[in-house]
Amino acid sequence: MASIEPQDKLFKRLLLIFFASYFDFVEFIISAFLVPNISKISPTIDLRLGCIATISSSLICTYALRFKIGKHHKFSLIVLSACIILTIILELAFMDDNINIGRFIFAHLLVAIYLVNVTFTDCIERYMADYNYLNPFVIIMIEGIFEIFMSSFYSIGKDPFKEMKKQYEKNEPGKFVLLIFFLFLYLLFSAGLNAYKVYCNVIFTPMARSLMDFFLNPFFNIYYFIKENDFQNHFFYFFICEIICLIVDFFSCVYNEYIILFCLGMEYDTKDEITERATKNEMKSTEYILNGDDDNDDNITSDNGTCGNSVKEME
Repeated sequence: MASIEPQDKLFKRLLLIFFASYFDFVEFIISAFLVPNISKISPTIDLRLGCIATISSSLICTYALRFKIGKHHKFSLIVLSACIILTIILELAFMDDNINIGRFIFAHLLVAIYLVNVTFTDCIERYMADYNYLNPFVIIMIEGIFEIFMSSFYSIGKDPFKEMKKQYEKNEPGKFVLLIFFLFLYLLFSAGLNAYKVYCNVIFTPMARSLMDFFLNPFFNIYYFIKENDFQNHFFYFFICEIICLIVDFFSCVYNEYIILFCLGMEYDTKDEITERATKNEMKSTEYILNGDDDNDDNITSDNGTCGNSVKEME
């Protein structure tokens, strides 16, 4: 049996995986170092703008990976885009007076870039599985190798273990051992999360994977409003953001066809409706063929009128 050959050459496959790991590395730099040092922003803003990943994933999958887009997809993307704009307007309207507006806007721009980078990584992983038939674990392994080199290069002239040394000097040996244990758990759970992420991209779609990042937003909003004093402790601001998050969740489910709207023709291009139409057409075709065979038999009998009589006479 002939093996399935990848569509791209080795150099291109490695280059694409390198870009996927690069985008993932940039995500870490933005979230861990850049945004916290630029401006104070809401701790839930990356979650509340999470549908940016759905929109950018949809555009890339439609125009680069040739995914088909239906009416329910387009309508959902329009609603999600409106929710993003409204979220940004609310952030500006309820911004603290003592915050520099330029740095505030730049921090939100970096959050958007972070979410788009998530999209690039997801779509590259989907492309590598669909067109080059790579095992998801192989993709993760090669990405990890590239990111180790990037992290090493980024750490030149710095002491990446400075905080661990400080904890070792300040705390008892038992607490330091506990820290190492939690770091091991962090690595273990990170590996599981990456495996889930790649498999979700391959088995489902990058848009379905991005939904999992912000689907629980309404609950996170409640927690941060009560415990972390998010939303400036302004109930109206919190209430509007909660409604926006519920709308985003609903139409993200519509986009991914977990919810189907039977109005304005938005059900026409969903998988269930396409399957139902295909089944009906197949049944009609089968029925037509059977009816066609009966008609042909009748025609043969009528055209050869002596045939039936001859059979009777032989009997």
